[in-house]
Amino acid sequence: MLTDLILFRHGKAVRPHEARDDFSRGLTPRGRLQAAAQASRLKEAGCDLQLALVSTALRAAETWDACRPAFPDAQVHLSRPLYLAAPSIYLNAAKTAKASRVMIIAHDPGLHELARSLMKGDTGQDRGQTSLREHLPTSGVAWFCADPEASSGFKLKQFWAPEPVSA
Repeated sequence: MLTDLILFRHGKAVRPHEARDDFSRGLTPRGRLQAAAQASRLKEAGCDLQLALVSTALRAAETWDACRPAFPDAQVHLSRPLYLAAPSIYLNAAKTAKASRVMIIAHDPGLHELARSLMKGDTGQDRGQTSLREHLPTSGVAWFCADPEASSGFKLKQFWAPEPVSA
């Protein structure tokens, strides 16, 4: 049963004209640093990740590479259908995984739409909730926990926007 769902938007990617196509856009140096820092934040907050579901787009795969040192025991599943997927695809992938603590590393707008959907009915107004309702930045991390009393079945535990870094 899924108890923790972490939505992790890929790190900052190179501009479209710097890559062959959208799928081939890799991370910038800043994107790598921020992704690694966000993974460390998750680990320090007690996240014991079991499975990472990762889009096969280069920027998502490179985001996982930056996160891997924080979660050396987590399994990873690279999935082409997670590339620019609809929120329902992301949620179904997590719910059908054979793990209770799952991270999805993928893309907007689907991840942001899923986060907003999971917060539906949650009237909390803390800074993280307000910020996440507006935008899920690159390397943004939204950690949801299962909550049978929440209308979506999940409650936002933590949201972190990336800290500025020098690359």
